[in-house]
Amino acid sequence: MLRYFICLSIVINMSCSTNQNENALNEIIDSMGAEFPNIVRNPEKHRLQILYTQINRNQKNEPILKTFSFGVDTSRYFYPASSTKLPIAVLAVEKARMINEIDIYDKFQILPGPVYRNGVDKDISSKTGYPSLAHSIRNLFIISDNSANNYLYDFLGRDYINKRLWDLSLNSTRIRHRLSINLSDEDNRFTHPINFYDKSKIIYKQESQIASMPLELNVNDFKIGKYHFFEGEKKDGPLDFSTKNYMNLPEQHELLKRIIFPKNYAKEEQFSLSESDYHFLYREMSILPRQSNYPSFPDFDKHYDGYCKFFLYGDTKERIPDNIKIFNKVGLAYGFVIDNAYIIDMRNNVEFLLTAVIYSNPNETMNDDNYDYEKISIPFLASLGRKVYELELKRYKKVFPDLQFFKNF
Repeated sequence: MLRYFICLSIVINMSCSTNQNENALNEIIDSMGAEFPNIVRNPEKHRLQILYTQINRNQKNEPILKTFSFGVDTSRYFYPASSTKLPIAVLAVEKARMINEIDIYDKFQILPGPVYRNGVDKDISSKTGYPSLAHSIRNLFIISDNSANNYLYDFLGRDYINKRLWDLSLNSTRIRHRLSINLSDEDNRFTHPINFYDKSKIIYKQESQIASMPLELNVNDFKIGKYHFFEGEKKDGPLDFSTKNYMNLPEQHELLKRIIFPKNYAKEEQFSLSESDYHFLYREMSILPRQSNYPSFPDFDKHYDGYCKFFLYGDTKERIPDNIKIFNKVGLAYGFVIDNAYIIDMRNNVEFLLTAVIYSNPNETMNDDNYDYEKISIPFLASLGRKVYELELKRYKKVFPDLQFFKNF
């Protein structure tokens, strides 16, 4: 540790040695031992996985990426929870772009069926009082709203979601179901018909769909815990996640790279989005509850800045400074906590990508809502974010990034 900090403080015009760069995450985790001894001593028990990408810029301000990993194991299952809302949001914008008749701001109506018995034709949190793709995406990011995610799931359909992600070489991802609704696999195969409107005129009709693609998991270790609750009764044995959603950490990190740095990829590897589509996504990924009028969140103590920004600020109710922006999506369920973020500090020329998952379930019981999120997992991710940020503040950069592009998002 001493040699590491001497390198940072003395070497002004050159980077630290290759070995120290290669051990960047190991150094950070070691430094967290006093605060989180159980996690640092036994990261495997907590299923800890981290990906951290340093970003250097050339004279043209083009990003050059170098990624470090800690504990990453794609054969070990973790439940991705709401982190799968990021691909759902991006694909919804992309699909709307490909349908010439509609716009993301158009009103839609989900017709009645087995999931929504009365259909969906109102959204009192929106300015118009009606649902739209854009407003659903706002709710999806700003408070991680599950209903908003599920409306987009119906717009996309299960086969469309998975096929499009596989086309982009995100081959391990499996999106099988809506969120926070107890539905059968058959119900999740089905999507409701949706109408899009210009005022009172129907401009596009989408018929119901039934998914048919097989979505078996190609991972081990998808049975987790020693006990689980089922229909209010505690059962012996682990909870089986083989029919749940899955998106491993490298594919989450890769997805974020493609959203933030699309020009780093060949055209066929990019999402089919316009410049304005990317601007919309950047705004929604980074907006804070206090910055939104529709929906509005007047109670700062409940919807504080770090409410859905776990890295750096998840364990505090202090305001995020204006010079720092976090473009991210979090997830939290079944003891797993995930954050997937691009973080910038425009004042101090800092930018980095950070993706991590941690698991905490002291009594090894699933579905009892006793997971120590607030005591262990979120504080750990907040501290991890601060440690990486502090490293980035000290890290030598030959060319400072021009981050003014993100100033207005």
